[in-house]
Amino acid sequence: MSAHDHPRGTPVPDIRLGSSLVGVQRWAGVIGALCLILCCAGYFANPTEFFHSYLFAYLYWMGFTLGGLGILLMNNVVGGRWGASTRSFLIAAMRTLPWMLLLILPFFLGMADIYPWADPKRLHHDPILWHKRHYLNLPFFWIRVAVYFAIWVFWGFRVQRMSDRLDQTGDGAVLLRMRRFSAPGLLIFVMAGTFAYIDWILSADTQFFSTIYGAMILIGDVLQTFALTIVFLVIASKGDRFGGRISSPLLHEIGNMMFAFTIFWTYLSVSQLIIVWPANLPQEIGWYLVRVRGGWTVIAAAVALAMFAIPFLALLSQARKQNPRRLIRVAVWLLFARVVDVFWIVVPTYRTNGFYLYWTDFAAFFGVGGVWLFLYLRFLRERPLYPLRDPRLIALPEAAA
Repeated sequence: MSAHDHPRGTPVPDIRLGSSLVGVQRWAGVIGALCLILCCAGYFANPTEFFHSYLFAYLYWMGFTLGGLGILLMNNVVGGRWGASTRSFLIAAMRTLPWMLLLILPFFLGMADIYPWADPKRLHHDPILWHKRHYLNLPFFWIRVAVYFAIWVFWGFRVQRMSDRLDQTGDGAVLLRMRRFSAPGLLIFVMAGTFAYIDWILSADTQFFSTIYGAMILIGDVLQTFALTIVFLVIASKGDRFGGRISSPLLHEIGNMMFAFTIFWTYLSVSQLIIVWPANLPQEIGWYLVRVRGGWTVIAAAVALAMFAIPFLALLSQARKQNPRRLIRVAVWLLFARVVDVFWIVVPTYRTNGFYLYWTDFAAFFGVGGVWLFLYLRFLRERPLYPLRDPRLIALPEAAA
């Protein structure tokens, strides 16, 4: 293992992914491949249910990809040692973008099963869909998909190249260029993500309208990415492999970010509910009515508890945010809670008669997830887990060194 001496700091080791996580990578690839084969069987057995399951699975795992890019851009703009220390984990998540573009292509085969505006019969009999036909049509939909990914790939991989340059030189001028480049990129990223989620999820409902919707899901993506980053950061730093650099103050900072986005997600979710529910808006209220009937009532309560009440109370504790074992439990909890949240947002649009699970829900989730996790760990292996020459990390206290 080589060590790189920073001109003003202590030696920063070139720390790579541990062998235990390499084993996780292999298993993720195997499970993902097998489950995707099952998904092919699900497509022929019941294509409608398969595409509903696949949409849920794709959007959950895509959340980590977009969350990684969003946090990278945000940290470059606002600064903070927490972002520099976790940069390799965020870049690994962002680098799955080209592969997620490939994984969205199966929707070509099932657009009419997912979106009512893609079904010519419904289009000509629904005046609302007919009114939206100039925006919601197949050629323009896929053009927008290409534009979204072009934007994300351009900003994401440009930031990665700047980060690599920073690791090579330690030049503070690179940080300034990253900030100037990321500031407009963050705004464009949010706009592209908002429109993407309106296209991919909201357009499946012919009646529901919400200006908060896209931002609410994007904030959830950032929250789940913070949780995933904490999990792998704590696992990778076992045995003090980072020489005290992954310290209690650093974990406290990342825990505070997860706490802040828990509150932000709740604020947006409650704001949408307050606008729609008490006013009993005829077009929008149906979106909630479907999600609080039958078994979906239990899922709605579970989302409220799991995504807000429990993590909010847990992250109030300063001691918990500074303790890696206790913090990782909250992070894992949020990862599972987010699965329920995305499922509750996506699937009731199609299963309007009540809650039920179909076997392709599991096959698609573990298929897309296994592939995503395999790629994420592969990209983590290709770069040092801790930045080698970032000026923001050189002023470490002697005790931490």
